[in-house]
Amino acid sequence: MSNDMSFNAVMGRKNEIMKKAVGIDYENYEFSGIGFDYERMMRETGYSLQEVQDVQRASGVGNTPLIELKNLTALARKFAPKGKGARIFVKDESCNPSGSFKDRRASISAHNAKVKGYKGVAAATSGNYGAAVASQAAMKNLKCIIVQECYDSRKVGQPEILEKDRKCECYGAEVIQLTVGPELFYAYLRILEETGYFNASLYTPFGVVGIETLGYEVAIQCREMLGKDPDAVIITHAGGGNVTGTARGLIKAGASDTEVIGASVDLS
Repeated sequence: MSNDMSFNAVMGRKNEIMKKAVGIDYENYEFSGIGFDYERMMRETGYSLQEVQDVQRASGVGNTPLIELKNLTALARKFAPKGKGARIFVKDESCNPSGSFKDRRASISAHNAKVKGYKGVAAATSGNYGAAVASQAAMKNLKCIIVQECYDSRKVGQPEILEKDRKCECYGAEVIQLTVGPELFYAYLRILEETGYFNASLYTPFGVVGIETLGYEVAIQCREMLGKDPDAVIITHAGGGNVTGTARGLIKAGASDTEVIGASVDLS
């Protein structure tokens, strides 16, 4: 007998579906109340830094250049008090296979899906992560479905999201485009259950551990170029995974005194 695919029935099975699609029972890491043992989960379900580096190296991810923005450095020093003014560097993550830092996160999810025997991967994303998952899936001969929320309630598409489906499709992914709202999660759960694909979410331990190499590389490159750890690292901040993973990588490199600053877009 087939499962009841009504909204309430599918949402009622969400824990079971997610557990099967990731291979992790998150309840094992819950404390009483709202507490959660994040560090134990990362230790027991993630990969070591060396393992992540090996996986990423095999798929052309990481080891991106750290470039000094000399004109900005000069400008900062021009207006700073005497003896002050930072040297400003940028980590050029466009050198990754699909053109963004999201390849770091997708690489470990795709690798984990492959070694665990999943036939494909799925991700719900409206941004660059879709292309990253699609490209990494293609390298590993995995099928891929990307679910985008790109239409508003009037069915008007958001151009900056709609154009990203082309890149995903170029890598061989199937793209499903939906309106913004709870129906996306419902549709995504159905896809995971019906296909048996791996849930390549940004926020699994595999997605977070994949970004740790970014922080680690920044620390090592600064030591090679400057002879010291960076004073501060400014990181784009939306869902928080990039900040979290990069900070963890800095800590693993021993850069414990480096200030971590999350930077978000102000849409006010």
